Amino acid sequence: MTDMEIQLRGAMDDLADDAPSAAGLLDAVHRRGRADRRRRLIVGTVAVLAAGVIGGTSVVTVAGRHDTERVQTLQVAMPAGSSRSAPPSPVSTGWLPTGFPEPTVRMLGPNAWALDTRRDEGLAALQVQIMSAKPAVRTKPGRLTTIGLAGVEYSLYWVPTHAPGAPPYGTTPPEAEGPYAELTFERRPGQWVRIIVQNSAGDVDLGITEDDLLRIATGLVDEPRALPDAIELGLLPGNVVWGQLKNEDYGVYAGFVDADAPARPVDQNEQPNGHNGSVKTRVRVSVVPEDSLDISEFMRPRSTPDPDGDGTVHQRDGSTTALYRLASNPKLLVVVRVKTGFMAPAEMLKVARSVRLGPDAAVKPGS
Repeated sequence: MTDMEIQLRGAMDDLADDAPSAAGLLDAVHRRGRADRRRRLIVGTVAVLAAGVIGGTSVVTVAGRHDTERVQTLQVAMPAGSSRSAPPSPVSTGWLPTGFPEPTVRMLGPNAWALDTRRDEGLAALQVQIMSAKPAVRTKPGRLTTIGLAGVEYSLYWVPTHAPGAPPYGTTPPEAEGPYAELTFERRPGQWVRIIVQNSAGDVDLGITEDDLLRIATGLVDEPRALPDAIELGLLPGNVVWGQLKNEDYGVYAGFVDADAPARPVDQNEQPNGHNGSVKTRVRVSVVPEDSLDISEFMRPRSTPDPDGDGTVHQRDGSTTALYRLASNPKLLVVVRVKTGFMAPAEMLKVARSVRLGPDAAVKPGS
């Protein structure tokens, strides 16, 4: 698969998740055109909410006994390889070039993490990706070389400083935007690392050399680096494990994947300046403000029929979404989303009620 095909696949995955409904399509298109990339993380979840208020979505009553025959059973999220909170990265950075602070940690997939840091000099953004499957290596339009060092083979992909869009780097990110480099290698059996540095600023030198990337690589240490303590789940469907965690001021987002799914490398669309990698999840759990821009278009505060405060369930276009006001802060909504039929509505609401925000959660309740 070519780099272009990989990028198109990731982009189409994102668009499929975020596609607006036929109702109010023109307005939705205009809204999407104004949205920045960070809002796209929210829209895929919120689109399902729209139907409960503006367009034919059924609001499902809490499931009866017959709904449990073809859905997953709940388990306390401790055994079977899962946990209440997201597992830490097994690797930490050692040496970093001057000016880079300690990295933050994100989860990019099952057994996949990113260590992110940036500095003002050269507008340089640096990301260390750790994963269990061998990633693809870019081959063009940059220069690909192989380096052998202490018995390890490194693939170095290098795009020098250049004006945006200057030949031969075309118009496709990330190469077209400015200097870019990737160093990919197998650090130990079953543990692959991809180090990326870029600035997306065109003709601005990064101030980082090929030797710097090798020094970062050889300086990595086997030391757990915890993710933000942003969200905990007391219950999960059977046979799923953590696959994604995003902690932002506009929402905390957790994704869960099949425990027995084969290992996959981190999406090449995931980069320091463009967190656009996709993860195929079975269950998505998020906590978002009730009055955020994306939710307020579809659901006015406290307007969802919920007389008993037990939560509601909405079905639309093959997806089922459970909504529940966070017990510790009713201005925040817990959103649980699955493919219809994967879980009974009653079980989805049990999951929603088990959610707790951690002390590191960045989401704000709004005004």
